[in-house]
Amino acid sequence: MILADGVFALGIAFFLTILFAVLGRRARSYAGILIFFTVVFLAAWAGGVWIGPVGPRLLGVYWLSFVVVGLVFALIQEAFAASSKHAAPRERIEAIEAKEERELERIFNIFLLVLLALFIAAIVIGYIRRLK
Repeated sequence: MILADGVFALGIAFFLTILFAVLGRRARSYAGILIFFTVVFLAAWAGGVWIGPVGPRLLGVYWLSFVVVGLVFALIQEAFAASSKHAAPRERIEAIEAKEERELERIFNIFLLVLLALFIAAIVIGYIRRLK
């Protein structure tokens, strides 16, 4: 069950990453694509574990919850990426000091690590809950 769930989440994350990298023009950096993929993968897996059985079964997995949660997190990431591109005028962006940029990047990295840790914890706790 764990392996099948992981494979479905992986496939959905690959599909959504390719779709959004092409349509969203996110393919500028491999790091951005990797972060997008990781968040969608773990979110889809955690959502699939925690949301009750929804939709038809395919190879023993109720796959619809994986797709919906993965799509929601892909859309959220794309919305944040689109809004950050147009958030400030060009002159203001150029005026930001390098120290402030590093601080913002550090805060984002901490947020991302906490989010990924929470997804992993949700996956593990979801399977432990199913065993009881």
